[in-house]
Amino acid sequence: MAKGSETAQAGPVLRRAPVPALGCVHQLVLPTPWEVGPVQIYLVESEPLTLIDTGVRDAPSWSALDAGLEQIGYGVEDVRRVVLTHFHGDHLGQTQRLREAGPGLEVLAHELEVESVENFAEGRSEDIEAAAALLREHGVPGDVIARQSEMRRRWIAEDAALCESTRVDRAVRDGERIGFKDLELEVIHAPGHTAGHLLLHEPRTRTLFTGDHLMGEAVPFTETYYEPGAPDPHDPLARRPRFRGLAGYLASLRDLRRRAFDTILPAHGGVVDRPARCIDDAILFYEVRVQRVLRALEKLGASRHETTAWQVWESLFPKADPVTQMTKRMMMVIGALDVLEDAARVAVSRSAGGRLVYRIV
Repeated sequence: MAKGSETAQAGPVLRRAPVPALGCVHQLVLPTPWEVGPVQIYLVESEPLTLIDTGVRDAPSWSALDAGLEQIGYGVEDVRRVVLTHFHGDHLGQTQRLREAGPGLEVLAHELEVESVENFAEGRSEDIEAAAALLREHGVPGDVIARQSEMRRRWIAEDAALCESTRVDRAVRDGERIGFKDLELEVIHAPGHTAGHLLLHEPRTRTLFTGDHLMGEAVPFTETYYEPGAPDPHDPLARRPRFRGLAGYLASLRDLRRRAFDTILPAHGGVVDRPARCIDDAILFYEVRVQRVLRALEKLGASRHETTAWQVWESLFPKADPVTQMTKRMMMVIGALDVLEDAARVAVSRSAGGRLVYRIV
């Protein structure tokens, strides 16, 4: 999430039954200290009493959660289950505190998120060197990487106070059902924003809980990072395994587009009552950016045969600060190049210095 000054709480803490046909689900709006604004989490008022996400771990968020639950007739100690859409701080943040507040809390997350949920701060600290290696392989200069790494260390230190690791009691996967006394939620694996991001589908009302995968007023950034394991022996470039978030995100959106939903309940942006348009807008958002990356490669090809992702970034964002405004945009450029490579629109090779370079096919 973007960093910034504390954002004032907007709107009511509680929105009862935003989907009238699904009266047991309520939206709780909790503040965050980030420019993204408040986060929307959901209470499923059934047995077991369940929260979908929990907000950041700070006093304003805890007070808002406590007040929202009290308006419905519950306390934080009454929550028996938490389902996490993904491990980011405004979703995972208060889960451990809820565990400490009431006995027997069960925490569910996608199987690919378990390590990140259970080792939040430690995992993010270890990611700094891997992120630096990824940027280096894609042509980012060493001095920019050093400043970027220092900034990431500061951000991680700040975020450590806003999110606490917790144990995952049940790891779920695509297609599983999460049962309640009077309804079921289907788990849909939706990678992109994170590797193990999940959605929850209530089939009777065709309601889709989307976390950050689809939002009312924005499109999420997508991640890319090295994964454990040796390089693919069939890859002549000996590239390390990597989570390719943008390619996965677009594939997930296209899968969703083939299904029918009536309402989206996102983590940001109110309630979405035109799901197909929301999905189409997210697809178009990134398709436009993929085409911009392709056009930048074509222009750069007039002066050089092979181009790094960093040179594409410089071409697309000449006025952007290379430290504070680089990372998410650079992940987009790398992701767009992945999409173009998969479509056989670009070819990839290594320069003499070991950098990955791209050229139009």
